[in-house]
Amino acid sequence: MNEGSERPRTRVLLVAFGCSPYVGSEPGLGWHRVLEIAKRHEAWVICEGSPEFIANIDRYLAENGPVPSLHFHFIPLAPLERRFMKAPGLYYVGYRNWERRAYREALRMHRELHFDLVHHVNLGTYREPGYPSGLGIPVIWGPVGGTQNLPWRFLCHNGIKAALPEALRSAFNMIQFRFSPRVRRALRQAAAVLTSSSTGERDFRRVHGIEPVLLCDCGATSVAETPKADDETGRPFRILWLGPFQSRKALDLLLMALARVPDSVDYEVRIVGDGKMRDRWRRLAQRLGVDQRCQWLGVVPHAEALKQYEWADVYAFTSLRDTVAAVVLEALSHGVPLIGMDHQGTADVVTEECGIKIPVTTVDEAVQRYAHAITALARDRAQVARLSRGALERTRRYLWSRNGELMEQVYRRVLARRGRAGVEATAVAGSQTR
Repeated sequence: MNEGSERPRTRVLLVAFGCSPYVGSEPGLGWHRVLEIAKRHEAWVICEGSPEFIANIDRYLAENGPVPSLHFHFIPLAPLERRFMKAPGLYYVGYRNWERRAYREALRMHRELHFDLVHHVNLGTYREPGYPSGLGIPVIWGPVGGTQNLPWRFLCHNGIKAALPEALRSAFNMIQFRFSPRVRRALRQAAAVLTSSSTGERDFRRVHGIEPVLLCDCGATSVAETPKADDETGRPFRILWLGPFQSRKALDLLLMALARVPDSVDYEVRIVGDGKMRDRWRRLAQRLGVDQRCQWLGVVPHAEALKQYEWADVYAFTSLRDTVAAVVLEALSHGVPLIGMDHQGTADVVTEECGIKIPVTTVDEAVQRYAHAITALARDRAQVARLSRGALERTRRYLWSRNGELMEQVYRRVLARRGRAGVEATAVAGSQTR
């Protein structure tokens, strides 16, 4: 509580398993969300206490100054939980046990601090809602995703061995999303459910008959000051691909598209990442005759990965299954136009003003359209510059500050309903003094 304020600020308990300012993906998203919430409320965060995450948070606070309204409580993974989360198919066994321990700690903290609401921030998947409803205060869940499946026409694009896990996931997804008692209970008890993409919004409405709040789980911290120039025609066209080497990320679609780009188009590609598909994709690039134009950079630190956007003219996003990938907004925020599949979270973020969307039809047609898009942009740098300006403008809608404002609207509605139900609503007034 802030001394000297007329009324107490809302006390919010945040369960954010992944939370780190210098890491991408889930921990980075968790960090930005809790930071935005702490700008408006007194926020206590229960998060996974790895030495790396703790050091990153300490470093951020040392470099940027303390955030008086942000309080952390770290719960390190137990050795057995860590082993489960590294074992194939057992990730959620370990994670769920961590959530149970987080709930017990949340109960203890609530008895002492008397929170106004609890927000389960991440992991951002519907599969594991945690246990926050046991605190007896309003629960906000999300943004969550995970309902999307890999398009069935693309299931075998990397062979049967890669297709089988995706097919099993799709079948399990259908069953778990519809019938999981924990998911159904969480939906009944939540004061607000947030979904990361219009795909999830549609699925929650169709299957469970609820109206979730659509709020992208990703955001941008800043927007580049200047777009890409249109006068750099004396060098090869620069294409960037970044991500884990997993079948669903479908780097092979880009490699096959490059093989169809006319020889007259001078281009070079940087590929950032690594994983179990590395050897298969390297052999494919060699077989197609495009490997000599590709730089395979491997895994690099997040800060180094961000610098690659300054090099790139266009970002090729080939993922076949993603809620909203953080790299999409990272690219756009650097003024890098995007070529990506027209489905799931990408379809929500990317417009004709900032990129080229590839219809999700067949593998062959997608490859051909990627090749056509690369060729067209390589030959028209003025169009790249126009799309770059559109990328910067589009990103402003997804700044974390804007995301925080939308999150605040949800908090106010939830707290106002609590007040109308006869529960003391001083927290609402506290949030409105900001």
